[in-house]
Amino acid sequence: MSEPVRTVGFTLTALAFTAVACGFAPGSLAAPRSTDEADSRTVIGANPMLSDGASALEAGHAEEGLRLTLAGLSEPASPHELAAGHANACAALAMLQQWEAALEHCNQSIQMDSSNWRAYNNRAAVYVAKGLYDLAIHDIETGLALAPNSAILQESMRVVLRNKRITEARGRRSVPS
Repeated sequence: MSEPVRTVGFTLTALAFTAVACGFAPGSLAAPRSTDEADSRTVIGANPMLSDGASALEAGHAEEGLRLTLAGLSEPASPHELAAGHANACAALAMLQQWEAALEHCNQSIQMDSSNWRAYNNRAAVYVAKGLYDLAIHDIETGLALAPNSAILQESMRVVLRNKRITEARGRRSVPS
């Protein structure tokens, strides 16, 4: 029997803030740290391609993880497995800095299963990379409503608020008086 599909997600501490954009370093995927984090991580009855894709992503292999995940999404699977697969595709595409494609997969995941806080965290990571901090904050707040004890979401919120403050401060300094 195959392993369950794990939904992987970013910790936003891996964000490298620059004046131009935010990006994610390979290996920014997080392991679960609390009960809330473990609960949204596993979907029972996974197809092998989705499981293998999740394993590759957790190992920091974005391209291989994406290839396996997309192959798994083309096979019959339960709605929960498909939602986890789309969340994982979002994470892989974000690792590859393909923001629009990542956003599409995050949106599909959330539409299919609005109870997976990792999908909200992944989409927040994409929003941060695009400079859409208020949307990122909203998604993290939604995730925290689902998993209030998630250390990953709490750290994501801290990083998003910090980056938003830095961006706003830079904007104020560049506006002529």
